[in-house]
Amino acid sequence: MNKKILLFCTALSLVLTGCVSAPQGLEAKQFEMLNLKNVQAQDYDCRCLKVRLGGKVVSAQALKDKTKIEVLNQTVAYFSAKPIVDSYSNGRFIAYLNGFVDPENLKDQYVTVGGVLSGKEQGKIDQADYNYPVVQADQYRIWKLVKEYYYDPDDIYDYAPFYPYGWGFSSRFFWAEPRVRYNLY
Repeated sequence: MNKKILLFCTALSLVLTGCVSAPQGLEAKQFEMLNLKNVQAQDYDCRCLKVRLGGKVVSAQALKDKTKIEVLNQTVAYFSAKPIVDSYSNGRFIAYLNGFVDPENLKDQYVTVGGVLSGKEQGKIDQADYNYPVVQADQYRIWKLVKEYYYDPDDIYDYAPFYPYGWGFSSRFFWAEPRVRYNLY
């Protein structure tokens, strides 16, 4: 009996951990740098540092045989490789994706890229000059942002002290307004 329970729990844990794993090719162990703010000046000259970065695509441009995207960098979750939607940005970077990807499909989407840090590129953000780190992406994943509604258990009051007498309460339950959260899939 105990062996069956142990076997079931082991199988269940393996199934559930599969739900949180990063897309193939974007696993954290393959990359030396997982955060843009940890990149040093000498890392740009090396052109050998493998990085995994992600965030929100600000602009995209189709070039002859690749696609250039400008990304507002955000923290990427270690295991799932998803950008954390409500995290603050710590800069921007440019990624070159192999092949053609329609720029309209990329605008305002969230992306995770894995590739080689290959230097800097001069550019502008509005009127300000900016040195963009450049990533030659070998792997990338475009994430779909989904708006979900939920009720926080702490917001539901299951007892009305004035029920059934007085104050005009017609229901025993008080339901709060649903909350909104955004997830990437």
